[in-house]
Amino acid sequence: MEQEIADGPLLRVRNVALAFHTYAGEVKALDGVTFAIRKGEALGLVGESGCGKSVTALTIVRLLPENATVTGGEIVLAGRQLLSSTKDEMRKIRANQIAMVFQDPTTFLNPVLTIGEQLEEVFQLSQEHFGRLDSEKTGIEVESAKGKPKRKRTKDLCIDALKQVRLADQQRILKQYPHELSVGMRQRCMIAMALARNPDLFIADEITTALDVTIQAQILELLRELKRNFRGSTLLITHDLGVVAELCDRVAVMYAGNIVELASVRELFTNPLHPYTQGLLKAVPILGRPGKLEAISGSVPDLIYPPSGCRFHPRCPFAFEKCKRVKPELLEVGGGHTVACHLYGEGKH
Repeated sequence: MEQEIADGPLLRVRNVALAFHTYAGEVKALDGVTFAIRKGEALGLVGESGCGKSVTALTIVRLLPENATVTGGEIVLAGRQLLSSTKDEMRKIRANQIAMVFQDPTTFLNPVLTIGEQLEEVFQLSQEHFGRLDSEKTGIEVESAKGKPKRKRTKDLCIDALKQVRLADQQRILKQYPHELSVGMRQRCMIAMALARNPDLFIADEITTALDVTIQAQILELLRELKRNFRGSTLLITHDLGVVAELCDRVAVMYAGNIVELASVRELFTNPLHPYTQGLLKAVPILGRPGKLEAISGSVPDLIYPPSGCRFHPRCPFAFEKCKRVKPELLEVGGGHTVACHLYGEGKH
């Protein structure tokens, strides 16, 4: 990728386990999730629906429902332990250090406030927690009156944020309500709110899924442009391997609450090691590739009663006895390429 990546992780997720308590039983949604994101890096998190991608993101930002319990592990952002942070500390972190854009912008935009009011609230929240806004981050110094940003200067910031996501006629959009905008425009507004303060970590959760193909292409082009200018790190959650190839430096493959493979984008696409990753790539249509697409046999496991050992073993064509009994660990096989599979631990390539 074009972007230079600084050494050292900004975010480290280590052995995180999480369960949801339901009437049907305990859903073991995350089972020892481990990965890191370096400063300036874009990491793609891919896998089937229900594998735990969005739950992982919500665990990082601590926006989990009341029936969720983190049962193990740690999450460290720039040296700060997030799982042990108080609610007030997490509000401050979300106000300045982490920004997240969700799949459906209609759900997360307030229908009774204009876009301008919601953008202004973003800057006012940052002012409340951190005093004078960082002019290096915003590009515009904010004047204060009695501890609050002046409305005119905050409006300048809002216009600048909409320009950043290539929305024209910013004055009109600031006066409009979410229902008066198209889905694509609403998603751009969400991205503008997320990136307005240049957060250290930007999390994008399936942000092209709810859009038609034409708008998807426009949003992806916008993300490519923003990536060139954005100094922070990105966690891109998607089920679309094409999006990962376009936007990411590395990719983590997730299955049933586990990271099963982690490598650079080029390495993963040219040398996939885990049988699940191989199955995903064989299911992707490629122009000029003859024959039918191959499907992964079986179905996603019930996480109330997950399989023992490797959670993929009931669907794996290469499974042997150890796979049913022992959960494989993430092992590095060379060049930063790690895989959780007994085929490589046993040397059975």
